[in-house]
Amino acid sequence: MTTRREFLVKAGAVTAGAAAGMAMGPAALGGSLGRVLGQEKKLKLLILGGTGLLGPQVIRRAVASGHEIAMFNRGRTGPNLFPDIEHLQGDRYTDLSALEKAVADGREWDAVIDTFTYVPKTVTDAMDVLLPAMGQFIVISTISVYDNPEPGADEGSPLAQVDDAAAAGITSHREVGQHYGAMKARVEKAAEERFPGKVCVIRPGLICGERDTTGRYSYWPMRAREGGTMIGPGDGTDFVQYHDVRDLGKFTVTCAEKRLFETYTVDSPADARTARSMIDAAIRAAGATPEVEWIPSEFLAEQGVQYWQEMPVWIPNSEMPGRGRMSVAKALAAGLTIRPEEDTARSVLEYVRTRGPEIRAERGDEVADQWPVRIRGGLDAAREAEVLAAWRDREG
Repeated sequence: MTTRREFLVKAGAVTAGAAAGMAMGPAALGGSLGRVLGQEKKLKLLILGGTGLLGPQVIRRAVASGHEIAMFNRGRTGPNLFPDIEHLQGDRYTDLSALEKAVADGREWDAVIDTFTYVPKTVTDAMDVLLPAMGQFIVISTISVYDNPEPGADEGSPLAQVDDAAAAGITSHREVGQHYGAMKARVEKAAEERFPGKVCVIRPGLICGERDTTGRYSYWPMRAREGGTMIGPGDGTDFVQYHDVRDLGKFTVTCAEKRLFETYTVDSPADARTARSMIDAAIRAAGATPEVEWIPSEFLAEQGVQYWQEMPVWIPNSEMPGRGRMSVAKALAAGLTIRPEEDTARSVLEYVRTRGPEIRAERGDEVADQWPVRIRGGLDAAREAEVLAAWRDREG
């Protein structure tokens, strides 16, 4: 939904642009004028990062839309990704000289998309260099900024806090730890203070799909493919939220194309997905026929089975009522799309199928043998068998 402020900005861009003879550069005008006149403007985008989980999807979407892309990163992760994209090499902590040179040479970007936002200084150092050369700054934050959200929580809900003394001691992503959400909230605030009115904040929930190696979701389609009897947590009715990295990548580019300067929670819709729907979709994607044994959350807790960690994605609504129930209405209204659960599960299995042989060729047998275990995550087979046996023997 276009706010009154956005309408006035767009309308003003037309009259101001005509009066000034288009004196403003592309970084200042962005895409607003072209869209008001009915012409689609191709953007210049700078991606800080770009080779992890989200970055490649942003780049693919942007390239498919005809936008011009540059990347700034260390060149260590995925060095062979996107050989036709401009690479500016440096380090967010120690070396911004490539960005400084680009700005000194007169480079401009309609939007800068920052995928590496853990501590404020890292973000604001880059922003200080780029301020004269960009029209919009997009911060990839996290849903963890919300402090124990209630059902229906949205962008205006309370945020996690960390005191100044503790925050001052956190200088890199390796030190964030338990203050992850609170530090991300500080990043958001610092970015807005540096570039008032020109920042877009995206707060993703659990991201899954291609290039996700955390095991936070991939356990379910990989476990379904193994067959046999698998544990379903609770009675299947607990709400869950997770979303496909392709949808997040698309929405990130949409925020640049539409010149959105607000905050958006990005996840699957509230109250739409359950543990049962998630597992059923994983089973369909795997083309397998495992038997699902639904075991109450209380019994799983007695057996030491940890929700979220060993039963990924799932948190009992009795423990955290707001999980699986956060509102994404604002992002949906702005253009967020959500693909079916089965589509996401299928993409995970395809990634595992194709990436495994690549890793064996790149890094040898030892690494390749361990990779499927790491990406599978969740409850290992031996522990699952123990818990299933205990469940069946619970009455003697």
